[in-house]
Amino acid sequence: MKNTYGDIPDFKTKKYFPMARNLMRTLYESGWEYLKMAMRETVQDFYEIVKIRLEDAIQTSKEITNGNIKFSDQIFSYSLAIPIILIRTDLQQGTNVLLFGNSCDISFVVIDDLTSEIAFILNTHNEQGLPMSWFLIGHDDELLNRKHLKFGYKIRDIPKKAKNLKKCGALLIDILRDIRNERSLKWNKSDYYTVMVQSGGVYNTGLEQSNYEVLNYIWEGVNIDRIGWDRYMTFYPPPTFLETLLKMDRRSFLLRLCGLSSNYKLYIHQMQFPGICNNPGDWFIKTLPETIEKLWYKKLEEGLPSPAQTLGLKIPDWSKKLTYINENFDYIYPKGERITPEKLGLSYEEMLCGIYLNIDHITPLNDKIDSSKIISIGMGRNSKIVNNITLDY
Repeated sequence: MKNTYGDIPDFKTKKYFPMARNLMRTLYESGWEYLKMAMRETVQDFYEIVKIRLEDAIQTSKEITNGNIKFSDQIFSYSLAIPIILIRTDLQQGTNVLLFGNSCDISFVVIDDLTSEIAFILNTHNEQGLPMSWFLIGHDDELLNRKHLKFGYKIRDIPKKAKNLKKCGALLIDILRDIRNERSLKWNKSDYYTVMVQSGGVYNTGLEQSNYEVLNYIWEGVNIDRIGWDRYMTFYPPPTFLETLLKMDRRSFLLRLCGLSSNYKLYIHQMQFPGICNNPGDWFIKTLPETIEKLWYKKLEEGLPSPAQTLGLKIPDWSKKLTYINENFDYIYPKGERITPEKLGLSYEEMLCGIYLNIDHITPLNDKIDSSKIISIGMGRNSKIVNNITLDY
């Protein structure tokens, strides 16, 4: 029997799920019970998922600063400022300072869609735009039972008490700043931001394979308030310049953020499980093995969209009831060459290593895709330069 959106039980944020295309693909392929399990396991085991990525980002930054890694303009690592995006390592310092200032902590507060409780909090610290440290307050950490001094709410329950995500951030920020100061007193004068995001958003972006598609999803999740809904993710307090960018139309936002993070070029995200570019991570193999075949490989078989296709896609009208009644959730892309392992001369496993391509928003939709487009393969310290292409700035 076909799995449908109607299989999802009613809860506060159900209506946002069709924006999360990896959530929906998981639902259609494996059903609601599997999707519910996958989201739960992602929340509970988040430390196992991110520790390799974030530690590698810190070590890569140190290696580049010490002069041990060349070609920093052709290597990517995860950003600690916004950990769901990858950023070219020579661009991260300037971009992070521009968006968040010289010294900052950012607490990513992930709210469980199904319970409206805080699932976990990921805190990251950047100095002069470079990644320095991080810590995770897990779903079972006693810190989440600490109470708000004025209202008496437990930290984990604040999303259920707050009117919207902005109010949630306002209630949380003083408590979280105190926790940061307890753990890292030397940075108690640093700027402090919170990011409220629902757990479905973390699951969706963690499975996305294109830097353009990830940023497109962030723009959608923030700007859904344009139709009168609460945001699905938001910054509090809003960093001035980033908030200005987010208020732009979708195309303008994507071009500016992709320009700042990848020089407009396409980066296909690395997926972490054994055998992928010497990656020791085995969480997906143990927990969600179906994800590899049913989601990642299937998307690669269909082909990933080019930047021009992501910029030109047509988004469903979420304000119309008929969109949900008829499940008209398809994102319509302009026709053009899709990016597949075969065209790049790579295996599916190699394609999941992380690929930086000489393809940007002005690359014609019918442009030939082949191995000459590959700039580098890999992520962070394990990156390999394939075609030493002179990049335009």
